[in-house]
Amino acid sequence: MSGRLLTPSKITAWLDCAHFFTLKNRVEDDLMATPRTQFGLFAKLLAEKGLQHEADCLAEYGRQGKTVLEVPARERGETFEAWVDRVGNPFEHGWDVIYQMPFIHHGIRGIADFVVRVQDADTGVVTYEPVDAKLARLEAKPGHVLQLCFYADAIKAVTGVRPRQMHLWLGSGNVESLTLAEFRPYWNRLRGKLFGLLADDSTEGATVPEPCPHCTFCEFFDHCTQQWRDDDVLHFVAGIRHPEPTVLKAGDVSTLAELAALQTAVEGVRPERLARLVDQATLPVVARLQAEGEPPPHRMIEASDDPVWGRGFEQLPEPNDGDVFLDFEGHPFWRADTGLVLALLTLLWVV
Repeated sequence: MSGRLLTPSKITAWLDCAHFFTLKNRVEDDLMATPRTQFGLFAKLLAEKGLQHEADCLAEYGRQGKTVLEVPARERGETFEAWVDRVGNPFEHGWDVIYQMPFIHHGIRGIADFVVRVQDADTGVVTYEPVDAKLARLEAKPGHVLQLCFYADAIKAVTGVRPRQMHLWLGSGNVESLTLAEFRPYWNRLRGKLFGLLADDSTEGATVPEPCPHCTFCEFFDHCTQQWRDDDVLHFVAGIRHPEPTVLKAGDVSTLAELAALQTAVEGVRPERLARLVDQATLPVVARLQAEGEPPPHRMIEASDDPVWGRGFEQLPEPNDGDVFLDFEGHPFWRADTGLVLALLTLLWVV
């Protein structure tokens, strides 16, 4: 295991899901087959938007009059190590921007979106600083910062000068600049922990799959889903909240079938809430026993003293001919300078 090279994307995924790290290592050790990647539509949309955002950033550097080196792509059959050797050290040629620069440093390999030439106004010292194009609209995420820390270390290894800052070109069009020294201690500690995991075979299989934000983009999603189905896990109960599976397991209720058959109280779950969870678990359990073609089981929720449960459309205000419905959250990539605000102003002017 010690011969593996980490990647920034693998490290970022590990922050969300330690089990991803376990499964990836099993694939690399030929202990399981490489999954056939089948990303969902939203994940594909994110990938396409990410590539477009990166292309827009590249075009903007050109509009600013900067000299740009687009690193030759990795050739078919070429190893990453051979590609790095072929690219060599383009920093010594004075380019303003280097696009898609590959690095191998300290057991990690990765490709920086942009590396930008910076000259200190006081000392005249020239260095290069990493810039990553990310769709995040407001601020950097932890994984983004760690990727930049790796690129900064790799730049220092090649040029001999450590970058002072690193940057994220956000999907909003803003550039967030970060001071490297503020994050390197955390990066060094995390990197050491990861290499410890790589060197310790006893940790193999110590993780279990848990639903997390990385599931949307993970090539192992189908693999984990099958395991969840086989184990009949509680997170398939419609509407179950994040801490409730843990509380139920502490009460010896570990599967959807056990929850559906539950007739006793569980410490830490209110009786009315538990009754709702039991009802929700019962429906899929009953559906498993139905013959093919039968309509799925369902039950109407009667309104009660609860101001929300069972009231549905009752909570909506009375309709009005002047109603305008706007869903800003429904467009995850809107930018203030590219249409949505103008469209909104036009709509309001028409109304």
